[in-house]
Amino acid sequence: MSGDLVRSAAELEEVVGSRPAATILKVIDHLDDHCREFLNRSPYAVATVFDDSDPLGAPRTEGVADPSSSSPDRLDLPGLTHGAEGASVGVVALVPGYGETVRVNGRLGLEGGPHVRVEEAYLHCAKCVIRSKLWADVPEDQKDLDASPSKGADLDAVPGARELLARSPFVALGTVDASGGADASPKGDPAGFVEILDATTLAVPDRPGNRRTDTFHNLVERPEIAMLAVVPGLETVLEIRGTARVSRDEELRKRMVVQRNVPKVAVLIDVTEVELRPDPAIARLWAAEERIAPGDLPRAARIWTDHLALNQTSGEPAPVAEMYTAEQALATGLEQDYTTGVY
Repeated sequence: MSGDLVRSAAELEEVVGSRPAATILKVIDHLDDHCREFLNRSPYAVATVFDDSDPLGAPRTEGVADPSSSSPDRLDLPGLTHGAEGASVGVVALVPGYGETVRVNGRLGLEGGPHVRVEEAYLHCAKCVIRSKLWADVPEDQKDLDASPSKGADLDAVPGARELLARSPFVALGTVDASGGADASPKGDPAGFVEILDATTLAVPDRPGNRRTDTFHNLVERPEIAMLAVVPGLETVLEIRGTARVSRDEELRKRMVVQRNVPKVAVLIDVTEVELRPDPAIARLWAAEERIAPGDLPRAARIWTDHLALNQTSGEPAPVAEMYTAEQALATGLEQDYTTGVY
């Protein structure tokens, strides 16, 4: 596997494709009304924090209850425990019952409580949530894990770690680019999609998404990684830290086939730290009463249309944006993509 790695951005784009212009134009440099409304409805977010002073040199991932925003340039993260002033932060926020997520990147501020000084924000497509069936009802007998909080150097040193991964349909991968900018990327698939190759090696398949490919681009620049795995109904999470590589090993990828679709690449994680810990804040994410009703938030097509228009009017190149600003056309294409394009 080590002999078939992707080692440069150019090589990566040969394998997975380049970043589409329309995807880049959906990114805005502040929290608009749509983003703030979404974030203020979110009971839970995963934050990736990277601080150069960390002894392991890897980012941290942790859950944060009730992210909120009252201004375009600030996202409050009450209770965030990691990171010094100026550390880089990537956030992915979820709203129960809604397919898309909001991702926010920026720098950590501490005055007035932990918060992100926003540098970019965008709506992430719903494919990972659709594949994971994240909002499905969970039977009562599946809402427990027979393991105590613990920490160790590999999966076998932490009782319950293997079981939680086997039951997890959704993870957030935290990576860092060459300049130290952190990113939190959601990944979802049927439970157990994270392959356990051995106690210190994991593999995460690439699946269709928003095609920004941030995780892969970051990993060819620097290998540090953190992963937070969750299981619907559980108030326990698993954080894994270490380094990672982007692999196109054919044998590995064929093991990850779903609906006859073989992933183009996989993330190979070399584990150096494993922590199983309680996270009571996540309980609201699984509560049926927290799920929003259809129409409670604007549909994704409306949000993306408005974000494209923001870029179009702020001096960004317009031709691609003009192709996508018809909301109904975007909604129609999105419906088809979410039906036939999740794999």
